[in-house]
Amino acid sequence: MMSGQETDSVEGDEPLAGLAAAAKFTMPTSGNGAENEVFSITQEEARLLKHVFPDLTRMSQNTQKELGIHNIAAYLSRALDDAVSSKDLTTRREGILGPENTLLDISANVGVLLVEADMLGVASHSNFSSIRANTCVFKGKWLYEILLGSSGVMQLGWCTLMCKFSQEEGVGDTQDSYAYDGNRLRKWNVKTLRYGEPWQPGDVITCAIDLDEGSMTFYRNGRSMGKAFDNVRTGKGYGYFPAVSMSFGETLRVNFGRTPLQYPVEGYEPIQAAPIGEVVKADMLFGYLERLMSGLLDVKNPSEAAVVLSADMEHLNLTGNRSSRGTRLLLVGHIFENLSPLLTTAYVVEKCLIPFLLTFCDPSAGTAEQPHLAQVLEYMWTFMEDFEVNICLEHLLSSLLQIYRFAPVTIDFTDQHTYLTLTLALVRHETTRKYLVKSVFFDKAKFPMFMHTKPPDERLLAELMPDVWWNVPQKEDDESTTPEETPDMKMKRETYQTTCQELKRKITEVENLQVEILRCLLNGRDSSSRKEASTRFIFLHKFREFLKENMMVGRTRPTQQCPLPVMRSFFHRIIRILQTMWEEHAVSSSRTDTDSNGAYVPCKHFSDNSINIFDVQRHGGLVSHLNKIHRDVVSRDSDDRRQQQQTSAASSVVQNGSSVDPPKPEPSQVVDDDFVSLVELLDGAVILYHIGAHKQITKTSAFRDTLNEYVTALRETEVKLAACPPEMSDVKEELQRAESVFREKATEQARNMGWITAAVYSGEKQKDVHWIFEVVLQTIKIASGRGVLFSFVPEYYVEVCLSCYNALRTAFHPTQPFMALPEADKVLQRFACFLANHFGDARIVNTDTRDSIVQSLACYVCYANSLAAVEAMPSALIQKMVHNLLAPYENRSWAQTNWILVRLWKGDGFGFRYLHLPHLLPAKNQTQEIGAASLQKPNPSKRLQQMIAADLLQDNDYATKFLDTILNQLNWTFSEFVGMLQELQTIASRPERNIIDSRQLKICATFFDLAVGLLRVIEMVVAVVPELFLDWSKSSAESLLARLFQMLCQVLNRVTAKANLFENIVYSGMPGLESVDHFPILSAVAGVLVHLFMRAKDDTSKERAIAALLAEPGFQLSSIEFLLGGTTGPASARADTRHFTLKKFKEINEEEITEVESLITYLRIQQNKGTGLARQTSSDGEDCTICYAHPATCIFKPCGHQSCRACIFHHLMSKKECFFCKARIEKVVDKHGNTIKL
Repeated sequence: MMSGQETDSVEGDEPLAGLAAAAKFTMPTSGNGAENEVFSITQEEARLLKHVFPDLTRMSQNTQKELGIHNIAAYLSRALDDAVSSKDLTTRREGILGPENTLLDISANVGVLLVEADMLGVASHSNFSSIRANTCVFKGKWLYEILLGSSGVMQLGWCTLMCKFSQEEGVGDTQDSYAYDGNRLRKWNVKTLRYGEPWQPGDVITCAIDLDEGSMTFYRNGRSMGKAFDNVRTGKGYGYFPAVSMSFGETLRVNFGRTPLQYPVEGYEPIQAAPIGEVVKADMLFGYLERLMSGLLDVKNPSEAAVVLSADMEHLNLTGNRSSRGTRLLLVGHIFENLSPLLTTAYVVEKCLIPFLLTFCDPSAGTAEQPHLAQVLEYMWTFMEDFEVNICLEHLLSSLLQIYRFAPVTIDFTDQHTYLTLTLALVRHETTRKYLVKSVFFDKAKFPMFMHTKPPDERLLAELMPDVWWNVPQKEDDESTTPEETPDMKMKRETYQTTCQELKRKITEVENLQVEILRCLLNGRDSSSRKEASTRFIFLHKFREFLKENMMVGRTRPTQQCPLPVMRSFFHRIIRILQTMWEEHAVSSSRTDTDSNGAYVPCKHFSDNSINIFDVQRHGGLVSHLNKIHRDVVSRDSDDRRQQQQTSAASSVVQNGSSVDPPKPEPSQVVDDDFVSLVELLDGAVILYHIGAHKQITKTSAFRDTLNEYVTALRETEVKLAACPPEMSDVKEELQRAESVFREKATEQARNMGWITAAVYSGEKQKDVHWIFEVVLQTIKIASGRGVLFSFVPEYYVEVCLSCYNALRTAFHPTQPFMALPEADKVLQRFACFLANHFGDARIVNTDTRDSIVQSLACYVCYANSLAAVEAMPSALIQKMVHNLLAPYENRSWAQTNWILVRLWKGDGFGFRYLHLPHLLPAKNQTQEIGAASLQKPNPSKRLQQMIAADLLQDNDYATKFLDTILNQLNWTFSEFVGMLQELQTIASRPERNIIDSRQLKICATFFDLAVGLLRVIEMVVAVVPELFLDWSKSSAESLLARLFQMLCQVLNRVTAKANLFENIVYSGMPGLESVDHFPILSAVAGVLVHLFMRAKDDTSKERAIAALLAEPGFQLSSIEFLLGGTTGPASARADTRHFTLKKFKEINEEEITEVESLITYLRIQQNKGTGLARQTSSDGEDCTICYAHPATCIFKPCGHQSCRACIFHHLMSKKECFFCKARIEKVVDKHGNTIKL
């Protein structure tokens, strides 16, 4: 083209030849007659040219050269040059030093920073990282914008070249550096003062500096927060660089002027100069194009746009008579020849192209088609070179994403609707969609950001909800009452709830657009050949890469993790479209067994690696190891599946799988590319929930907890204010000020909860989590029936199963009640079966995963309705769970297992009916091992107690090992507890000032709690199956009983001694040891003794128990008398003021007090009887040389060494060798040579 020459020197066909090249058409050869036809201008063409190019028409009149198709290019070039020259673009910007493109200077950073490819986005990966730009200013008024990706600790502002930063000191911490921090609401210049407003992700912070006045001002979303500094030093040697400092995990983007500022400030210039000349040209060309295309945009369906344009171009006559449509297309080509180079500039794309495209896009149409925009895109692909279109689309999507993320939120989400509608129109265009998915989404523009909706700021929430309502949600089994609702409160509640519903409706409209965008990107029918991948295939590949990058965060090189709120939103959109597409596939394949309600991931995809699971640990260990040891099984399974598919295709018979049946083939499913891609997407949704969505869902519940705290504090303050006497004016004034603060904070949190209720904890979002929960349960259930193939299932499936239940139970509930779920009772039963099946599953080798299942079961049995679900399981499954519970504690968390047994007993034990420890009431902060779950009302399980008894009675060796484990753990736990008490007392007794490590105190309290729990388990065993201790036909009963009394006497003697170690620590009031007290441990010991003596089944059992107790050398009757106020020695004055007796506690009923009194009386009588029940004395040399407490009545064979029955029994539980000579023991005999069965 000769666009650079004058108009009057350009004639003939050369412009048309240029158009033909641009349009990728070959110019036909024309003769002289054809040339004369080209130069002739019809009246219709003249009117068209005058309408489209009014300024060019006037220019042609001045030059006396008629404007026509043959010379339009020259006139366009002349007009563009004239428009640019008319603007004053020669003004030299003074007061700035640096390159033309202002970027972040990676050579000037401190700490570990991840800088994006365009050098404008940055994320911190160290304690406190700093970076500055490569341009400084020293005179004039300048600004730049910071787009916040997070809301943590950051210091944003300016610094000089002489500022030296470290990972402790950043912008604002040194001389001649100034910063604003919206997290802590401070401004920084060596010293710090309160300043500004709190920021949130999505805010735009403008940093403005006036070097003529020596001041700095910061703006939030275009609103000035006031002058921050007025003492900025200026003059020679003072040049200020834009600079930021960020704590770990914070992210932001800076805009120095590369794209139009979102909130320009009058009188200030951006750091980077705008390309005004290019903008002027683009505005003119888009104006021409808009007027020209009014006669071209006539298709009704976007899919017709490419066909119509192709037909037009095929029949376009370049030299002869043309139709009006043909003339317009020729003019479009001329315009794009000048416009295309401009559209490779990001500033022009955002400033000019996006507004132009929006003129053809109707946001009010929602998810409806946008046919005119599809035609515009066709013209771009036709009249622009491919590389130009590619660069233009990259800039277009990047700008759209940035505008969408940081656009101000209005009541109707107007901007969000607008930009999502435009994005939807772009991805509906097939050629555009394929390029975007292949080269832009997930690569240059972070696609998941489009799936997130920016929350309103506090001003908009106040406008939406001028009046708020709050109600502190009641926890399950909470018997506290809420104030009666007044008419005013009712009106506020109804208004608040109506506002939340309206907000939810508007959010849903935005979400519908986001889901529709996903639907377009998951199009699996747009590949023209087998060699060409469909959009769905490309999207899934990019999606898996995105998941891999976010799963591996922190393992290899630093990567910028997707924000958690974005992951949560992305998860919900994926679930919505996945459910819809799964149902559509079920209908299209005519298979009712593949609907979304029964969706799961077949186990074969884990064993044959048809889905890329990355380097993720499987339940059975590393996949390389599993492939090695199960190669034959995997190969055989693959052959069986091929045969099954052939049989299924012939007979259309569908089998059903079960997790409790013997291993069987997996249920047959429709195997096609569409279904496999849906399964891959489903697995991706599970991963997405695992790596981000769950964390954000549970994290958001902190807003509800904060609201509850403020409301509780407000109510308490109101009560105090009402009770405050009028004469105490100072106190009343202070209370009124506190009430005002609490009300303001509660109101703010209630508004935030309104947004959360509508956008995060809505019923639809709860159903999404419930659906993925059911998917994972079904996947695990079917995989469990596949035998060793279950080992190939990734670990995150069990983790997601546990976390989904936790989210439904504690995060959504009570905003969305758990029992409001469809068939909530069946949900509880299915989860109970999962826990019971895999509680002791040997195929799960990771101890952390196994401990997670144990802990979940421990929490599960704490709630009445979930415990009922456990009891409703099939008897065989309950027995399996009970057997695993009672198995020796090997390679698993015995503390959590013990807690499960304790919970099954709580409510039936001696004085074991409390929610809070009695001695701490009414304190609310107690040391609790499993948090809120441990504070549920006691609800003992009679059925499970009976199953425990039956299981222990069935196998004496098994029961003996269990009790031996319990007694060993009790001995170790209590000994460690006493040892730590001694350490604490030693530290506290030192004359110098001592600081006791809080972790040491916590460990000490934990040992105490564990000891109490073990004693409660022993109490339960003694109550439900006393035969294990008192039926001496069982070989181990006598020894177990002796060991039990040995432990009980040890505990009693340590705890009941006056002015001793335990008492000193208990009464010292050390923070962290509040749970350590007499009542928990002594009531447990009392329960064991009462069941052994006062609730014995017959006199024989009672006699055996008293004989064993009196034979214990450590037995002291006074330690048992202590339970009802007796003393064991001289009491200190301090101890007398805290006299212990079980009678003081309301948790101990009269019947239990009577039983303890009878127990003491009975023991006193039996002790006074003397030798009748005392142990037999033995002459010197015949006592056991191990314990010196019992006669040596047993002989090892073949070595002949002697010991007592109790010591031999205890020793032989762990090893079969002699105490003394280490010889292997073949058998043990008594003095008469009779073999003793141990």
